[in-house]
Amino acid sequence: MQKFLIILTILMGFSISAFSKENVTLYFDEIAIEDKVNLFIYGSAESEDFSSHKWQIINLKIKDKKNKELSFSTESDKNGFWEVENIDIKDLSDGKLNIEVKMISEEGALLASLIDTSTIKDTSFKITEFLKNHLSASIFSLMVILLLLGFPMMIPLIAGTSLGIFLLFDGDFSKMEFLIQQMMGGIRPAALIAVPMFILSADIMTRGKSAEKLIDLVMAFVRHIKGGLAVSTAGACAMFGAVSGSTQATVVAIGSPLRPRLKKGGYKESFILALIVNSSDIAFLIPPSIGMIIYGIVAKTSIPELFIAGIGPGLLILFLFSIYSIIYAYRHNIPTEPKASWKERGTALLNALWPLGFPAIIVGGIFGGIFSPTEAAAVSVAYAIFLEGIVFKTMKLKDLYATAKSTGLVTAVVFILVGAGAGFAWVLSFAQIPQEILSSIGITEMGPYEVLFVISIAFFVGCMFVDPIVVILVLVPIFAPIVNSVGLDPVLVGTIITLQVAIGSATPPFGCDIFTAIAVFKRPYLEVIKGTPPFIIILLSVSVALIFFPDIALFLRDVAFRDLSVIDYFQNLFGFGAQVIE
Repeated sequence: MQKFLIILTILMGFSISAFSKENVTLYFDEIAIEDKVNLFIYGSAESEDFSSHKWQIINLKIKDKKNKELSFSTESDKNGFWEVENIDIKDLSDGKLNIEVKMISEEGALLASLIDTSTIKDTSFKITEFLKNHLSASIFSLMVILLLLGFPMMIPLIAGTSLGIFLLFDGDFSKMEFLIQQMMGGIRPAALIAVPMFILSADIMTRGKSAEKLIDLVMAFVRHIKGGLAVSTAGACAMFGAVSGSTQATVVAIGSPLRPRLKKGGYKESFILALIVNSSDIAFLIPPSIGMIIYGIVAKTSIPELFIAGIGPGLLILFLFSIYSIIYAYRHNIPTEPKASWKERGTALLNALWPLGFPAIIVGGIFGGIFSPTEAAAVSVAYAIFLEGIVFKTMKLKDLYATAKSTGLVTAVVFILVGAGAGFAWVLSFAQIPQEILSSIGITEMGPYEVLFVISIAFFVGCMFVDPIVVILVLVPIFAPIVNSVGLDPVLVGTIITLQVAIGSATPPFGCDIFTAIAVFKRPYLEVIKGTPPFIIILLSVSVALIFFPDIALFLRDVAFRDLSVIDYFQNLFGFGAQVIE
């Protein structure tokens, strides 16, 4: 009887072992090689008899093609999951690796085994793999190289986006459809229609007499004071900015007629060029502003509120430039011009009433709820044609055709930049490059003031090298989540960004307004930038003031769009009821 019980016990143990081995299944959940020599293996086990693979020992052997072997041992957890991480395989040969796993019971019985021969160690250098591991550096290096070779900005943008998609999707060229989709999506917003129309109205006025009338008006009132001619230049830039919304159009329209007069008045060429280039920055702030339109679309922020918020900083810059011009005139003993009579002033004011209708129509119409910014742009084109074609008679039908053709070319470039910028921003977002950059500088732990300083520096530096529209398109989506998380007013942020973009556009080495001045005035690069430091200091001071005293921008915005009594008054004045403003 005793022998029988011993035999029965042995048979039962054998059957249990066989049952367990038959019903335990091992799996490789993931096998990954990082940095070419670090192996990570994750697996699991399943069994009908749950206890048979509970807390069991896992033996792991890794062999290369030369039979060099690495051995490891671990345990599965109570659910059957097991892992062996960060295995150093640098001593194994390149090629297929034989990975064998065995699950052993507590009694030493083999429960299950599994072999993988698909994992390959490859330490050879591959250019695509290297570029993918350094994605952001690869993209930006390509863009910088293309820029230095003289390609227009749209080419580096599209090339950088294409490289990013190629690397992110492992060379699958069919994924280039994402580039087309993002470019088309970038130019789809209806508010972008305002951009070509404001460009067209500015082009019409640049070719006509509107700029001349505005210059005469400012000159009539301030030319007799010390530095009056320079003050007139800054004032004319501000007024033309309220008409055109373009810094480059302002450089051409105001700089061309006033530069000879400033030279004749005794001002140095370096001061003249710096004054014209930097005063044109005011055009980016005084509505209508093409930069604010682009920002409003990208950041989904009210464009009318941005327009109104730009007035305060624009007037502050004009005031400080005027003070500096007066100080410069006293230091260099610049002679004054004869004081205009009140009759001359009246005549100048009368002649300038038509051009002054532009800001009245645009700002007043938007503020009064009569039309949206897009509709205001259409009205500005009609008004410009009426003014230059009928009132001043400076434009004929053939001139209008030439102007429209020129605007079409500029608009095409702008929209290609907008589309390419949207695609580029998508690639950066998909690759999570912004998150890496922002986390590296610790911006998520910063307060509102620190965030505004980081934003200011980023946009200022960016526009020193790249077109302002591109910088807005690329950087605004990066900072938008941070702006929302710290509770900053997007209108204030938009005003600060627009100012920084304007400053960067007139700052060496590659500010776009600098090269506009070089092309228009035929002067060397160093002469154009020589007198810019004092103006840049003033502009940066206004930027700092905006951060600590946001009411410089937000006071008029709040009066216009937060004080309901004021809104109702103007809507009743113009006979319009409540209207949703785009």
